[in-house]
Amino acid sequence: MTPAAEFSTAGVILAGGLARRMGGGDKALRIVGGQTVLARTIARLSPQVAPLILNANGDPARFGEYGLPVVADGLPDHPGPLAGVLAGMEWAAEHAP
Repeated sequence: MTPAAEFSTAGVILAGGLARRMGGGDKALRIVGGQTVLARTIARLSPQVAPLILNANGDPARFGEYGLPVVADGLPDHPGPLAGVLAGMEWAAEHAP
């Protein structure tokens, strides 16, 4: 597998949403098979993209252990996943041109 350092493709993990169908809380921090969904996602994406960022709203400190930049939606009122895509594209344009 090619090391991520050779790639120039930024990756954005969308971890927004209100998790209404899951009773609230962070879907990304749910444990599946002994790991959080986020840890599993990072492990799969890290070898394929660089840089890798996380799009999530609320307190970014809850994701501190993962060592990723956390970018919130720039639009108010949780408009949906495309707001996360937009936030990721704006971050990439500024930090990874």
